[in-house]
Amino acid sequence: MKDLYFAAVGDVHGHIYSMLGLLQKWEIKHGKSLSFVFQVGDFEAHRHKEDLLTMDAPTKYKKLGDFANFYTGRADFPYPLYFIGGNHESYGFLDRFPQGREIAPNFNYLGRVNSIELSGLKIVGVSGIYKPDLFSLPNRASVSEFSNHSNKEHIGFLESEIEQAMNYGHADVLILHDWASEIISPEALKIFQHKYSNARYESIGNEYARLLVEALQPKLVLCGHLHFKYRYALKLPHQFISQICCLANVQKGQDSLAVFRVSPKLEITEVI
Repeated sequence: MKDLYFAAVGDVHGHIYSMLGLLQKWEIKHGKSLSFVFQVGDFEAHRHKEDLLTMDAPTKYKKLGDFANFYTGRADFPYPLYFIGGNHESYGFLDRFPQGREIAPNFNYLGRVNSIELSGLKIVGVSGIYKPDLFSLPNRASVSEFSNHSNKEHIGFLESEIEQAMNYGHADVLILHDWASEIISPEALKIFQHKYSNARYESIGNEYARLLVEALQPKLVLCGHLHFKYRYALKLPHQFISQICCLANVQKGQDSLAVFRVSPKLEITEVI
């Protein structure tokens, strides 16, 4: 087995062509081929305008985006892409597939919570963000009842889904939308506060993402949501370290992209 390379991309918000441009430019610059791509939510897989009706977002942000071209075959995406749901998704569409599935050629939704294996790596993904009022619900409304509920009722993960993810026991790569709590450094917090003036250390990230990192001890954690590039080495028990990779949104260009090399021993190293 030779080294392989994969990419991780931050919030796309429907700008698939921009994402594709970043991936292809990396390949040309480095003379390497990407085996697959991970995406950390807020992908916005809108097939048509009706999908926008089941998305939670201010009206000015409800735009169709590029996915419809790939869904209908007018455009092709050359890499297998695996994505989770964020807090701005057309869950009226995605929640038809809570266990995940390929929703268009090479576009694979991982579902609400899932574990898959790629090239010897165990990948765990959890969709959504932490919403206290949703977390303890036994289940969420079905797709058939969508019109009778607020779109906000679908953007959060459930306690049962966190428990399911923890039961996977281990992950090489953990894909989350929001950050884990208690990872931002004082230096990064100052930079972060230039964008979000009311941001406080205790308000960045959530404890359940942190719990998953501690339980699964992944080599790599990928997240987005806050539109901010950040790297952190999280020290866990038994001298284990999880590399945290937080990504900006695609419209910020290079800060939204990370590329990793996987060695024959399944060591994961960021190369840009």
